[in-house]
This record gives sequence, structure tokens and C-alpha cells, in this order.
Amino acid sequence: MIERWFLLPDMYRVFEDTETLKRFAAAFMRRYYPEWTPIKIKQYRVLAQKEGDKNEHVH
Repeated sequence: MIERWFLLPDMYRVFEDTETLKRFAAAFMRRYYPEWTPIKIKQYRVLAQKEGDKNEHVH
């Protein structure tokens, strides 16, 4: 597995409700990074993972 942090756009900082932020972050990841699966959100960053090794070779 490969893990990577993604920054969310600045406009997402207006969401104070964590559930709304999670939904919008998941939609953002599906649209722009469909091969990545979000794991957690921390300080307007999304930790995501996808199949493969550190050289991005898919097993």
C-alpha cells in the first residue's frame, strides 16, 4: 500500500461541522484522485492510500 497526504482546497476551511467536511473531502478525493481511498482527515488534509509499492507499482 502507498499512503499520501492531500491538501484540501482553502474553501473547505469554512466547514466547521466535521461530518460535512468528511463528505466534501470524500467527494473531492473521488473526483480528483479516484484511485486513492481516503483513510482520515486531519487539519484540512486527507490521508489516503492506494494499491502498489513505494515506486507506485501495482501488485
